[in-house]
Amino acid sequence: MIKNVTSMAISGLLIAIGLLSSLFTSLISAQEPLVQEQQYLAIFQSDSHAQQIQAIETLIISGPQDIAVYDAIEASLKQSLASATDKHAIDYSSWLAKGLGYSGNEKYRVTLTQIVEGDYHKKLRKYANEGISNISQYAIWNPILHAQTHADLSPRLNAYSNALASDDLILIRIAAKRVMYEREYSEVMLTLLSEQLTQARLLDDSRLAIDTYAWLAKALASSGNDKFKPVIEDMANNADNKKLRNYAKKYLKTYF
Repeated sequence: MIKNVTSMAISGLLIAIGLLSSLFTSLISAQEPLVQEQQYLAIFQSDSHAQQIQAIETLIISGPQDIAVYDAIEASLKQSLASATDKHAIDYSSWLAKGLGYSGNEKYRVTLTQIVEGDYHKKLRKYANEGISNISQYAIWNPILHAQTHADLSPRLNAYSNALASDDLILIRIAAKRVMYEREYSEVMLTLLSEQLTQARLLDDSRLAIDTYAWLAKALASSGNDKFKPVIEDMANNADNKKLRNYAKKYLKTYF
């Protein structure tokens, strides 16, 4: 896949952990908003660092809007700083710093700036800086993700569908990755992926656009659903861009 430098800070979190536990996702993300927020609060007020890291990964596109959840993340982050000296502790604090940015809320900029400017490990300062960047980005994205467009879908799938239908290539790419990593192969999600590929309304010759549409195709092909195979075949045979044709041919061979 072609990497887009401007978006690596946002999408790097996905690569760092990879496939999110489907059990964890179903327990958290399929709930009604109030129940979802209560579960997040319970996690971030617990002592389970592993569960908190898993929860932070879900925040990248379908997290709760409740400020109390992010206040709990901030409290955990501040508490973790004193012991952020060994590898595991630094990693944990870094996840919290990055996750705080998904709030899109300016109130957390001070905390993250203090880390960036403080005497902390360079990795922690790096992720705190990414958290600051995420605040600005998610201030734009969160209203898109949380719009109640599909009342029949869970908050998570509503967010994914909103992302896939948006005009933001980076957001579309993140949603495609999440669909694939979580193996979210419902008819609704596969149809949305297919529609993006067949309409190709945002496709141009830019690296970001090519990379995004390659991820859309990869997510759709990885489902192994024969119903949507013609979409990938059409891309393999008729896409104007040679790289996209090659990607589609690869996905047909690998996933179907």
